[in-house]
Amino acid sequence: MNNQLARRFTLLAFTSTSLFSIFLFAAANSIVAQPQALEECVERLARKAIALPHERRMSLLWTNHTTLSERRAEHLRVLFEQRLEAAQVRFLQGEAAPALRVSIEQTPSQLVFTASVPSDGSTNVVIEDVARSLVGSDERPSNAIRIEKELLWQQEATILSAVLPGVSTGAEKKMILLTEDALVIYGEAQGNWKLQTTKTLPGPKQPPRSARGQLLLAEENMDRVGILLPGRRCEANLADDSPIACAGGGSDWPAGRLLSLPACGAQAWWLKSDGTDWTAEDRLFLRSSGAAKESAPVAEWNVPGAVFSIGAGSNAASAAVVVRSLSTGNYEVYRIELACTN
Repeated sequence: MNNQLARRFTLLAFTSTSLFSIFLFAAANSIVAQPQALEECVERLARKAIALPHERRMSLLWTNHTTLSERRAEHLRVLFEQRLEAAQVRFLQGEAAPALRVSIEQTPSQLVFTASVPSDGSTNVVIEDVARSLVGSDERPSNAIRIEKELLWQQEATILSAVLPGVSTGAEKKMILLTEDALVIYGEAQGNWKLQTTKTLPGPKQPPRSARGQLLLAEENMDRVGILLPGRRCEANLADDSPIACAGGGSDWPAGRLLSLPACGAQAWWLKSDGTDWTAEDRLFLRSSGAAKESAPVAEWNVPGAVFSIGAGSNAASAAVVVRSLSTGNYEVYRIELACTN
């Protein structure tokens, strides 16, 4: 009798151990990376977006705030775009159109995809998520680049362009603004910007609604500033009180600003904006100088307004960006700096 009980106990113990092993094996398999998990998530998001009321002509703003590599994020963007185009949605490049915004965020356990879909002046939102354990490892390189921003100045009056000249260590920092009718130079004293001088732009004055201008710095002579205006080029000498001199000529407007930061790699990046509609929110983004126009940016900032111009910063890794805030109507000047994420 004791032998029979012993055999039953042994069999029960073996069976329990086997069942526990099977459970562990199944649990382990359930969290193994699934190659198509991200694609399936994006396809679900696309189906939800298509099911909502939506515009037939839109621009697509795709933002990756996760550790997914830009290569993989770009693959997902193309997949999403293809699914919507198959549903007769046309995505426009370089034209004013309602923006369909897709952002990828991450939590400790999930990747979350959010699509904001415009329709007749309103916006509807759909969300899909996927467990990070299903995604596998495909992270950005440790020296990936990011955009850092600092608000330097804001005012009600129009600012067309701004530059931040480089200065030697210990010297006073300067900020130069181009308004509709003047060149305005500020110096920084005890953390505040103080007006130093103003130089009036010679006429004719531009129509306020279509006013445009761009400041250019000559690296070999920081006392001279170039000014691009529609149909003419001007030059100002900051070292004296001489007036601004202008001459007729075509204006080759810069498409962006080329930046570099050796600590993050030997490559250079274009800092650009979408710039399709000055009455809507904009996007400032970095793209490798050798990348195709359609490639995904390596970093970006969804600007709470329209980007009016991108000018020179104090070094090769910085820029001065003028934004018109949609919430206040003020013109704002930001210092943009590149930084490594590691």
